[in-house]
Amino acid sequence: MTWVFWLSAAALAYSIAGYGLLVMALARLAPPRPPVPPAQPLRFSFLIAAHNEAAHIEAKIRDTLAQDAGPHTVEVIVVSDGSTDGTAALARRVADPRVQVFELPGHQGKAAAINLGLQHCRGEVVVFSDANSLLRPGSLLAMAQHFGDPQVGGVCGRITVPAKRSGANGQAEGLYWRYDQAIKAAESRLGGTVSAQGSIYALRRGLTRPLIPGCADDFLMSVNAVAAGHRLVFEPRATTAEPVSEKLGREMGRRTRSTERGWRALMVHRALMNPLRTGWYGWQLFSHKLVRRLNPLFLIALLLSNLALVGHGWFYALTAAAQLLFYGLGLAAIAVPAVRRFKPAGLAAFFIFTHAAMLRGILRYYRGHKSVTWRPVRE
Repeated sequence: MTWVFWLSAAALAYSIAGYGLLVMALARLAPPRPPVPPAQPLRFSFLIAAHNEAAHIEAKIRDTLAQDAGPHTVEVIVVSDGSTDGTAALARRVADPRVQVFELPGHQGKAAAINLGLQHCRGEVVVFSDANSLLRPGSLLAMAQHFGDPQVGGVCGRITVPAKRSGANGQAEGLYWRYDQAIKAAESRLGGTVSAQGSIYALRRGLTRPLIPGCADDFLMSVNAVAAGHRLVFEPRATTAEPVSEKLGREMGRRTRSTERGWRALMVHRALMNPLRTGWYGWQLFSHKLVRRLNPLFLIALLLSNLALVGHGWFYALTAAAQLLFYGLGLAAIAVPAVRRFKPAGLAAFFIFTHAAMLRGILRYYRGHKSVTWRPVRE
């Protein structure tokens, strides 16, 4: 059991901290990659797929149209995926010739909505953005300045979690995103950012491909650029703010579905994890996306092997006690929301339910479950 304990501990240390610290250190040694603005104005097609987003769609469209486009032009394509709450009608209330609204008959899923929207995008660059994500001023111009470099296939933006509107879960999520996006910024200087997050990213229209139902749309769509021989870059000034639900049951479902769909999309592009083919990017994709999603298995192996080694000295007894205390604190915070106000307990709860959702998602994938449609997680 000793080797199981130390191998699991090493894998977790690498996944949670080692890879991030290593890629950040290597990025400091890499030469800077300054953005290359396009020589000619571009047309940007904002594509918004929405299912029952009546509470957000008007604000989202107006926020998008308010972006400073500089010399560039903008169109907004909204696709209502079988909405039953008047999403399409509310979108049409925005009386602007730059806005087009389309409707899918029935709830067919986000992939079908995006595939329909792509047929109507006339811009050289497609900007994908979630219906409940509002853009910070300057986000469009920040993304646009990278498209003069022919090697850049897409630009990934930054997601933030409003601290003042967040509880313990939202605060933990915000901490996670700050760390994850520091890794993305470092990756951008090496082999390129691994993939985009669906709140905001832009892709050359010629690199878009029809989505496969049941796959994470943001990962699959953005990594198409890498598969075609281009790079993804991270642009922290292209920023969205997105609230996080404090209802852990709903968040568990969202994260489970996200892992299942993300793993399926990773398997579609598994050949890109070969460093002999993709260089730095292959190592980054393997570490950031595959190893991280195996963390639940490493955690289980670490705990069980540690418990089996309790009688083999004070070190193993101490680490076992620390693990049990950590899990006990986290489970108490999950069961009793008031306990989450104690920040260490809130972080432990976030860690536990996040990894539990990852494990559920991987198991759902291998059981053949395919999540194609769902309802947005909102408060």
